[in-house]
Amino acid sequence: MKTKQPFGSYILVKDKNNDKKLRKYALLCKGKDVLDLGGVSGLFVDACNEAGARSIISIDRFPQGPKVIKYDVLKYLKDTKKKFDVVYARHMLEHFNAAGVLSIMKGAYRCLRKGGIFIIVIPNMNNIAVALNEFWREFEHVRPYTMTGVKQNLELLGFEVTKISPDKDSWDNNWFKNIIRAIRSVIVGIPYEAPDVYLIAVKK
Repeated sequence: MKTKQPFGSYILVKDKNNDKKLRKYALLCKGKDVLDLGGVSGLFVDACNEAGARSIISIDRFPQGPKVIKYDVLKYLKDTKKKFDVVYARHMLEHFNAAGVLSIMKGAYRCLRKGGIFIIVIPNMNNIAVALNEFWREFEHVRPYTMTGVKQNLELLGFEVTKISPDKDSWDNNWFKNIIRAIRSVIVGIPYEAPDVYLIAVKK
């Protein structure tokens, strides 16, 4: 399902099963001060409030709801004096070039408290459909990133990466579909993983 962007003639591919995808990340925010990068319509704000976050600020260049502040992500990370326990960046990095991604990483490190966590979710290029089709349908995507490269750069900045995993909630986990995926993976010789992959890093 697709929706037109209010800021131009782009077509933005609408994400599916948002509630299911967001819930487990929101649970990590209980009792925390949270910064949501690229919040769009504010769904993560609702999820965090339901999970018991202490506070949440959600920003986006083109917000689509009153719960999200209109602000450029790079500028906010540079300007803010606030400190957070969690920075959440879901499907953000692929909208920036390498220099922009490094700025996001540095900005997240600067505004996180010691022991704070940086949650990153990106398209999983080990998913054949994502790598060959889905990623490229989004006109605002600049380039894909691998979690290997993301992890290495985060560690250079002083983060400790504690988890990297395909997000199994980002697709239908029907047992029959999983069998078909496994067969397809054997045939093509490429791992057929979930559409999203996530990383959790801690500021040491």
